[in-house]
Amino acid sequence: MKVLKSLLPIFLILGLAIYGYQKQFEIPANLLELWIYFSALFAALVAMLAIHFNRSSLFFYTILIVLINGLLNFNLVSTTLHYALLSVLAPWLMLIFTFMPERSLLSAKSLPTYLLILSIAAFTTWVIIEQPASVIFYLFNNWLPIHYFDWTHLPQTGILSAIFIFICLLIVNFVKPSPRMAVSLGVLSAMLAVLQLKNDAYGLNIFIDAALLMSLYAIIQESWRMAYLDELTELPGRRALKEKFQSITGVYTVAMLDVDHFKKFNDTYGHDTGDAVLRMIASKMKNIKGGGLAYRYGGEEFSIIFPGKPTEDSEIHLEKIREKIANMPFVVNRQGRRNSTQSGKRKKSKTVQVTVSIGVSDSIREKGSPWKVLKQADTALYRAKKKGRNQLST
Repeated sequence: MKVLKSLLPIFLILGLAIYGYQKQFEIPANLLELWIYFSALFAALVAMLAIHFNRSSLFFYTILIVLINGLLNFNLVSTTLHYALLSVLAPWLMLIFTFMPERSLLSAKSLPTYLLILSIAAFTTWVIIEQPASVIFYLFNNWLPIHYFDWTHLPQTGILSAIFIFICLLIVNFVKPSPRMAVSLGVLSAMLAVLQLKNDAYGLNIFIDAALLMSLYAIIQESWRMAYLDELTELPGRRALKEKFQSITGVYTVAMLDVDHFKKFNDTYGHDTGDAVLRMIASKMKNIKGGGLAYRYGGEEFSIIFPGKPTEDSEIHLEKIREKIANMPFVVNRQGRRNSTQSGKRKKSKTVQVTVSIGVSDSIREKGSPWKVLKQADTALYRAKKKGRNQLST
């Protein structure tokens, strides 16, 4: 489901680009002539946003897209050798930009990326000038029967490279779906369409703008994640909870969940282990049944909202979460074990029990704003703590 959710907007943009390409002749000529300037402004906007949010891969996508558009629109790819080099190297650059770590573009850590780009530019220049036989062979060799490629003027090496890269990106997108991975597939597809169209200026602009729109979508998605998702647990944060409270009405339940003895746990085993505990609890909360929506409230506190359900219907799902957490053995001292193994002394892992206390209230018992309901749930949470922890209180 997560894979389809990330890919659906990309497929939609690609579909609209194909439709727009088929309908381009119905657009007034003067508007089409101005389109290239719109594309340039659009590219500048996407590039500036990518720099602002430190999305280096999306910035390089934009630069690559603009470079290809410029080379083809201004007829700078004048020979079959130029065209073959562009069709082979562009998808590989896409793959490199997709998997490189996100760095500030002005950071020294980005230097290897710039050196790699300069190396590829130097290699391209050398091939164009010297035309070495071995490189020419790999660029233009027919690896498969020619009739399989009657539909394109791209060299087989470029087509086969693009198919290989597309499959790699598709596999990664299924294993670890994300907006950036989905966009990489879309941009690669748009790029191949642009290379196939070659000298069709208006068609180029349509697919270039589609690729830029995908990059903009990824930037917006990433900025949303930064604003609304808690980085440690990947649960929606307090800002998302606030927005939910602005729209929720009718009957609903709010639960506050707190990790028992968390400060003592942190002091004993360290903050890294404490973070692991929070991630473990968050993973259980993501799978809560009954339509519950989990949020990280702050620190070791979490919130769960059950829209349309009173306390009586929500308690059973909260109890199951509490029991799952309490019954799951948690192993600590993994880092210590690794260090002691390296020093020749193997330290046995220690298993501890992690428990949570839960306070619950609903909009039936507590009239007023959702924040008042949450406050009552917080009061119930402290009652659960006083009663001995690892329990639910209403």
